[in-house]
Amino acid sequence: MKQIWIIAKNTFLETVREKILYAIIGFSLLVIVASLLAGSISLGQDVRVIQSFGLTSMLVFLLIITIFTGTQMLFRETERKTIYLTLTKPVSREVFYLGKFTGLAMVVAASAALMGAVFVVLIWVKGGSVASANYWAILFIILECWLITALGMLFGSFTAPISSAIYSFGLILIGHSSTTIYILSKKSAPSISYLLQGVYYLFPNLEKFNLRNEVVYSLSPDLSQIISVLGYFIGFTALLVFLGVSIFRRNEF
Repeated sequence: MKQIWIIAKNTFLETVREKILYAIIGFSLLVIVASLLAGSISLGQDVRVIQSFGLTSMLVFLLIITIFTGTQMLFRETERKTIYLTLTKPVSREVFYLGKFTGLAMVVAASAALMGAVFVVLIWVKGGSVASANYWAILFIILECWLITALGMLFGSFTAPISSAIYSFGLILIGHSSTTIYILSKKSAPSISYLLQGVYYLFPNLEKFNLRNEVVYSLSPDLSQIISVLGYFIGFTALLVFLGVSIFRRNEF
């Protein structure tokens, strides 16, 4: 655990020095603040517009950060030969991989905390009550991005960054279309139905982490929903990390 934490801390410090990360976070904050303008032209629904627009902006920009960092990390370590400096020490590949994942998860959490703070302040400024649903929605967004981080690192363990980014982006689209895919599977011919159901159950259902509708109507998730989402996140993320570690362990550098 100590080795994982050291690698995670170094990964976090290395990533936050990237200028592109500051540019993405800065632009995301501007977009979230711009939700004030969208809310001002609504008919008495400014708080709801800010909530929906702000959470969507947070998700989009955090996914950009996640794909940008997760798909490049292992490839960049290999290209710069810095991975050899670590693996020549008594550090296993499993520890190295888990440390990198933990460090990237910390970057996502820190970015989400900054965006979430601005989001909550905007709601408070407009006189809206910051219900617990807002905090649960932010937490679920973080969990979704951590899952995508595991997915991006899995692809990054055996493909180039551009290919990893494309694969990750494609699975994000599929994941947020899961409900539509499931409905289509019930209305399609048997052969197509089995294919669509396979896609629905095989790929991550990212709509499980979507609480934007609940936030708009101030409906906090119940305990069963929270447990279900946490269980789904832990199970799917653990599987992706396990597959990533298995592939990374067999790579030749």
